Amino acid sequence: MSKDDVQSVSVLPYVWYYTIMTFVLTIVLVVVLNFLLSLSEDAIRAAGFIITIGSTIFAYYKFIKGNGRLLNRQEYWRMVALSTLGACLISALEGGLALMGGAAKGLGNVPLAVWAAGALFGFLLVFSMNAAGFGGRFGKTMLKAVLAKRAKVDTETFR
Repeated sequence: MSKDDVQSVSVLPYVWYYTIMTFVLTIVLVVVLNFLLSLSEDAIRAAGFIITIGSTIFAYYKFIKGNGRLLNRQEYWRMVALSTLGACLISALEGGLALMGGAAKGLGNVPLAVWAAGALFGFLLVFSMNAAGFGGRFGKTMLKAVLAKRAKVDTETFR
């Protein structure tokens, strides 16, 4: 029986895990990078990768722990698409708050096409990172760890 033969479960709870973790990691990294450390702009930009990969791994771990298996094809594409949409909505919300807070100095002359290209690039980057993170490479490693932990707990319980 292949992993695509199992009955699909709803991925919405795991998309919520992803979205909440994205929000929490954003707040934590903003506090750490801006207030506690004085890092370069490149280090602050790299925080976006940490946020996306951390959220992806957390949500995938929760799925594997709860279901004891990897995502099937249908669940995989739903998870990637909905998680990417969630990340983009959070980014838009954060961008809107930053603009309302006065971060728009000097951005009035930026053409709409540049904004659209930046948004498209960000969407494709987050989509690619989610596709890689929810893929089998990370999932197989997490599944082995979860199953090994379950086996250890099960054998200790019945001794």
